Amino acid sequence: MSGPLIPGIREFDAPRKRNPVIIWWLLGLVILAGVVVLGLGVFAASGPLRQLGLVTENLEPLAFRPTIVDTVVQISVALPAEGLCADDVVDIAQSEDAAAVYVGASVTSPRNISCPAVGLSASQVWVDVQLLAPLAQRQVIRANDGQMLSRESSTGLG
Repeated sequence: MSGPLIPGIREFDAPRKRNPVIIWWLLGLVILAGVVVLGLGVFAASGPLRQLGLVTENLEPLAFRPTIVDTVVQISVALPAEGLCADDVVDIAQSEDAAAVYVGASVTSPRNISCPAVGLSASQVWVDVQLLAPLAQRQVIRANDGQMLSRESSTGLG
């Protein structure tokens, strides 16, 4: 006899192995958790993917004033026309060299959340900026257009 022992089946075929059902349930739960985390990041601006749900808008620095601490200055920033929300973050980016401090301003707010604007009567807000070295005689320059900012005579209470 030269053929298989049972006709239609080969002797060396292994039985088919199936993945346990628990593996498919775990894979489904992992995918569902990923979708939930992604949705929270985009739509609620929370969780590890928070940056996906935030919008950043550039603002215009207007002026600066020294504070009682020589390595801190306050930068005046023009508010957006719609105002600020309580969750909005005004951020000042600066770079320094021996002759000048270059500043840029932005506001970061949640993408899908509308809120009433904070009741600010002014058209500008003062933001503290920590410098690496004392300001001394250096100029403060707006980074986006190279315009020198005017120095306010009042001193901030930083």
